[in-house]
Amino acid sequence: MQFLFRMMLKKLGVTQTHPVTIRKNISVRMPDGAELATDLYLGSPDTRAPAILIRSPYGISVLLAAGMAYPLAASGYNVVMQSCRGTFASTGRFDPHHDEQRDGLATIEWIKQQPWCDGAIGTYGPSYLGYTQWAVAAAAGPEVKAMGMQATLADFSLMTYMGDSFALENALGWTHMVNTMQKPNAMLRLLLQRLTKRPAISAAQWRLLPLGSLDEKVAGNRVDFWQDWMQHDTHRDPWWAPMNHRRTIPQVKRSITMAAGWYDIFLPFQMEDFAALRAAGCDARITIGPWRHQDFGMGHAGMHESLALFDRQLRGKPAAPPEKPVKLQVIGTQEWRYFDQWPPREARAERWHLQPGRMLSQQAAPDSAPDTYRYDPADPTPSVGGPALDMVPFSVDNTRLEARADVITYTSEPMTRQRDIIGPVTAELHVSSTAPSADFFVRLCDVDANGVSKNVCDGLQRVRIDAANTPQRVQVQCWPTAYRVAPGHRLRVQVSSGAFPRWARNPGGTEPIATATRMQAATQSVHHSAAQPSAIILPFVDS
Repeated sequence: MQFLFRMMLKKLGVTQTHPVTIRKNISVRMPDGAELATDLYLGSPDTRAPAILIRSPYGISVLLAAGMAYPLAASGYNVVMQSCRGTFASTGRFDPHHDEQRDGLATIEWIKQQPWCDGAIGTYGPSYLGYTQWAVAAAAGPEVKAMGMQATLADFSLMTYMGDSFALENALGWTHMVNTMQKPNAMLRLLLQRLTKRPAISAAQWRLLPLGSLDEKVAGNRVDFWQDWMQHDTHRDPWWAPMNHRRTIPQVKRSITMAAGWYDIFLPFQMEDFAALRAAGCDARITIGPWRHQDFGMGHAGMHESLALFDRQLRGKPAAPPEKPVKLQVIGTQEWRYFDQWPPREARAERWHLQPGRMLSQQAAPDSAPDTYRYDPADPTPSVGGPALDMVPFSVDNTRLEARADVITYTSEPMTRQRDIIGPVTAELHVSSTAPSADFFVRLCDVDANGVSKNVCDGLQRVRIDAANTPQRVQVQCWPTAYRVAPGHRLRVQVSSGAFPRWARNPGGTEPIATATRMQAATQSVHHSAAQPSAIILPFVDS
């Protein structure tokens, strides 16, 4: 165990300044009687010191503690690491997102009463561990002075029903993981899967219908929260409201540091949360790098930024914060850039119009016939690259995808100079369909001098068609990016009607998502004319 701790300290670049005392198997009682399993990693067990709270649904094993609790304790903090209600040794029922506020606030009250806490408290953790911080961010008392969040968001409904479609790959993958992680030999099975590169969910299982039965067919038993997600099949459903902590952002009065990844599944929503914090006057800072959801680089950045914040806010050390709150690495370079806000005020939006002849340019499109393609949910357009919960490549060769008949592309002339795209990317399409429901997936690619097309960012929007083949305007929110386009490279925009299984395929009808089984192929049209100008809006910043 000590070897693991020393190895992680070295890997994280954290210098141990305090010996760590570990106290395990502590039970913290909640007001309703639930007992939450808690371990303490105390860097100052005999003197009062600031406390850091980490709350996890993935257990509190030494494997997790080595990368979070131990480095913080080794830096002199007294760290509380707790299993969420209903996970591992914690009693009660795990109902994702529902109980994190009351349990988090109760645990903070418990920490305040401990003799090793000097009254200053911070919180820490990535992903769901970041959401447990959002759950208490507005309601915790003044003792909670600082939060270190990585790869997370304040409202999980936006991720579950992203673009008004269902984020199948992440939702089912997470459901399967959470449902099996406490079963016997779970860690051994996970290790064998990774060594053999065998996916936890097979290609055939992704295609099973109806979606409402996938918990039993894939996870092996009925999963209550999966059924809840199926029943409440839009982020606008009032059922999600108690779990939405974005609406209380104006009440957050404590310092926050974030780490995010350009390739992370939560990025668009995390950037919106950050911008809302800044707009509300919160002392919030963010570092964004070329990282995926589980990348060590994001954990490294998050640890160092959080330690610096905790030292300032919990210990009162005089070190000044960075001058600018936004620090980001431009993809394709080793260059870090700093901005006063997000989106950068230096960004200039340019509209690149879809043209007849499959061209892309800044010129308005002339009147022309729309481009059409046939989408068949029985043979769904596959997802290739892009953000994923698993550690899989993000930017990949899109050649085979772009050769499909259900994918159309629009390509620019070669760029005459180096250009940086930094900020949110949005597409505005004028589309029509022969089906009552259609998805439109938009992807921006960088095409090099050899013709290799690699994805930069993308997004999908589900649309209810007002009337068959009647054009309507659709806005598709793509992932934000910071990307350098080299001279001689071309920009390319893909348009299709799916990215399966990243998003659930659109069956084409109007049946509820939980029960839909009937597949309806459709002809989709993309319009580009003076009256119906389809375009992608790119934020360019001088490099």
